[in-house]
Amino acid sequence: MATGASAASPSKNPLRRALGVLTDLRVLQALGQIIFMIILVFVVVQLWNNIVTALDENNITPNFDFMQNRAGFEIGGAEGYTPDDSYWEAFLVGLRNSLSIIVVGLFSTTILGILGGIFLLSSNWLVRSISRGAVEFLRNIPLLVFIYLMYFVVILSLPPLRDSLTFPNEGILVIRYRWFAYVIAAIALSFSLRKSAWGMRRLGWSFLIGAIITLELLIRYAAQPPAFMNSILSIFPGSQTAASGAVILSTVGMILLVGLIIAALIGLAHAFKPAQTVLTGAALGFALGAICYQFAILPSDGIRIETIPVIYLNNRGLTYPEVLTTIRFAEWGAFIALGIGFGAALYVYLRRLTITTGKPYPRLLWALFVLFAFTIIGWFIVSGEPAPQNALVTVDGTVTSMPVQQALDEDLITQQQALLYASTPLEVILPQRQGLRFGTGETISPEYMALLLALVIYTAAFIAEIVRAGILAVPRGQLEAARALGLSYPQLLRMVILPQALRVIIPPLTNQYLNLAKNSSLAIAISFADIYQVMNTVGNQSGQSVAAITLIMITYLIISLIIAAIMNIVNARYQLVTR
Repeated sequence: MATGASAASPSKNPLRRALGVLTDLRVLQALGQIIFMIILVFVVVQLWNNIVTALDENNITPNFDFMQNRAGFEIGGAEGYTPDDSYWEAFLVGLRNSLSIIVVGLFSTTILGILGGIFLLSSNWLVRSISRGAVEFLRNIPLLVFIYLMYFVVILSLPPLRDSLTFPNEGILVIRYRWFAYVIAAIALSFSLRKSAWGMRRLGWSFLIGAIITLELLIRYAAQPPAFMNSILSIFPGSQTAASGAVILSTVGMILLVGLIIAALIGLAHAFKPAQTVLTGAALGFALGAICYQFAILPSDGIRIETIPVIYLNNRGLTYPEVLTTIRFAEWGAFIALGIGFGAALYVYLRRLTITTGKPYPRLLWALFVLFAFTIIGWFIVSGEPAPQNALVTVDGTVTSMPVQQALDEDLITQQQALLYASTPLEVILPQRQGLRFGTGETISPEYMALLLALVIYTAAFIAEIVRAGILAVPRGQLEAARALGLSYPQLLRMVILPQALRVIIPPLTNQYLNLAKNSSLAIAISFADIYQVMNTVGNQSGQSVAAITLIMITYLIISLIIAAIMNIVNARYQLVTR
């Protein structure tokens, strides 16, 4: 009995029971979290009370009611916004500008960063060295300095509006007949070497490239030799003219052509190394060019097309055609939707067929072909429907009918009204200069271009290093196995390297995406109206700086959380699944 009582006494002792609870690790962890939350809430409440007290002393009450007030300031390039709109409208303009930078920037910097990472591992010394130098330069300068560099040195150094760089240039575009010959030769070579070894394909393409480059140089400079060629031709008697130079070239060309025929007959070309093959191709190009001049074949002839500029680049921005949807766009959109549906169904079917039979099918290519076919057929069907040629307009109080284009030229109808009479689903409005500005077309501001280029190029340098590390993390045995299966380098990259490298790439890539989104707030340095600059103006003008800064913080927080959530989903898709 004594033993049982002594054994039961510790459990009945409240002091020991309390000490046992306090020494429990789970209780200590919960207690620590509770204490931390109490301290955090206390600090936040004290900070908020201090802010409210300081604002009350200046007769300012922190709230968002002021966002309904009239903005009263301009925002450059904001369509549909006027100073009479509210602060909320100004906020939405800044948000739209920020999102346009972030979305386009994320897409562009991903592509550029992947290419940069591949170039860093290139077997070509020149490509690898240039890529390494660019990455090291960009990673070791402040982003703000690079933004200033892109804006003040690159963008603002472009020519003025009257001397804009245009694409294409206004004039006559001649599509040379010889270009078609180059394409046919390349297709024929690709078809004939499709089952050959890599070394033979390299020899064939080296030969063709050498021939084309030499032929182009000869055509460009034979009729009007440059200064150094005149000094060479002067050693021949009576060779001061281009005609005598062409005679010499044709003679040498005939000799080279005979030599090439002999070399081909004895099969020496198959034993050439790539450098020798390039020289052999160059000799062939030289011979062909010389023969063209000998027999008066004009290599400059071709199809002549009159061109007008559609893109203008100057220090005021980039102007490009405006694409407007007409009343027939919905019908065309139905064909596109059908193409997407049938293309997706075909993609799934071919994918299952590949899994079942083991035979690879180009499912993406076929899906895109179906989409393209539906798009083109739908365009012709919708555009083939009869369209009204005249529009009803009011002239001097009288309703009359006149051609649509005439009514548009006389400003009797607007551009939006003219879209109701269009015969195509889309209308392309080319840029047209009106004095010191463009009256039509869309214009990207120089501030937007500078900020986007700076963010994309700068962030791509960091992504390139991440991609390089991810590729190097793939086991070498995987690469050797893929090469043993006969995969080409593009196939090796797409099917073996990148799927495994993404497991290493995605987590640090997420950080770079978040950095790009938050670094876009540096737009204020070059006066681009993003959300930070707009709300900074709102805060200074209304006196509600705390509310304005709070709204900025909440907006960037939501954007960052959305990017992180999407990247977490992608990361879960590619992460290594283990038991």
